[in-house]
This record gives sequence, structure tokens and C-alpha cells, in this order.
Amino acid sequence: MKTSGPDPREPSARGSSTEVAVGADLRWRASPHEGVEWKKLHFDGQRSVVLLRFAPGACYGAHRHPRGEEYFVLEGSLLDGGEVHRAGTWIAHPPGSAHRPSSPEGCVLLVRLDAPIDPIGDPVEGSDPPDGPGTGGRSSGELG
Repeated sequence: MKTSGPDPREPSARGSSTEVAVGADLRWRASPHEGVEWKKLHFDGQRSVVLLRFAPGACYGAHRHPRGEEYFVLEGSLLDGGEVHRAGTWIAHPPGSAHRPSSPEGCVLLVRLDAPIDPIGDPVEGSDPPDGPGTGGRSSGELG
């Protein structure tokens, strides 16, 4: 169904404080964790909102959330803290929490972080790439 009116992605079609990111228009980016990709929806230097896609069997390296984390499982399921979270589930981890999520069947998540993550250990041989998820241009921020 086609709607009339201005394209909501155009700045003139919305208020100056409204942000719009169309996931289909963004490219998936490789992460430092094999089988995990991400799309940046928002990053302001601290807070980030991303789509995170796990291939079947993928695992995101152990990390800590200094200011917590929220995610919503859009597709598939995520194994986190010994519990399986299926599509339609919202999770909020408190500040200081740490985990190493994985997805035996694959999944897509909407993730919100109020501060960059702190990797625990060395998730991949060497360090995260400078612009990878969780890095924010240092070694861990956009993804959080």
C-alpha cells in the first residue's frame, strides 16, 4: 500500500529532534565475532541502538555493560545466561552485568546501550577493529 505525503526519512518531513533509521537501507557490518553482524541505527558517542544478527551457532565474546543493556529478540532465539530467549522477548541487563550470548539457531536483536561495552578478555585474536561493533572508534562503543 502506497501512502501519500512526504517521505518520513527526509528531514523536512519531521521535527528537528526526530531521528529515523530505515534498517533495510543500512548495510550489515561484520563484527569481530565470527557469524555476528550489526547495523547502526543510532550512535551519539555514548548511547547506541543497533540491529544485531547472529548466524546459527554464533557467539558474541564475553563483555561487561557499564550502564546496562536492553535487547528485544526480533527473530530466532538467543542463549544468554543459561536461558533461551525467543522472538518477542525483551531483556534488560543491569549496569555492571557481564555475559557471553550465543545463538544455536540464529537470531536478530534490537539492542540499546547507554554506554560502550567493556570486552572481557580477548574475544578474537588481537583487538577489535577500530570501527567494529562495541568499539565507537576506540576498542569498544557504537554497538556498545
